[in-house]
Amino acid sequence: MASDRPSKKYRASCHCQLIRYTVTLSPPLHDADSWVVECNCSICARNGYLNVYVQNECIEFETVGLESELVEKYRFAKQRVQHYFCTRCGSSLMAESIEPGFYEGVKAINVRMFHDVDVHTLQRRQVDGRSL
Repeated sequence: MASDRPSKKYRASCHCQLIRYTVTLSPPLHDADSWVVECNCSICARNGYLNVYVQNECIEFETVGLESELVEKYRFAKQRVQHYFCTRCGSSLMAESIEPGFYEGVKAINVRMFHDVDVHTLQRRQVDGRSL
């Protein structure tokens, strides 16, 4: 995250509030240079993910972290990416690469978990995740 650019901290959580966290984005979502990824892979398309990619240090967990037994992990296809879900409400929180050298140190954060963000106003970029 560039220090000379504006940033904003977003509150996020699963639907039941069991897993709460904040994500710092630079630029903020309302910035003209900001966009979210709409991926065509099977899990993103079925769950309606709108992702932003952030460095791990831009995420702060307020309650339980991803290693908690309250967070379910799921991999499929080439087993390169691990997805995280709340075990109580099933919300799709985020995903990360588990393959060394493939998006290392970065998480794909589902913006639909952000509080007070109108996803209809966000700029979107289509990504061909099926090919990854």
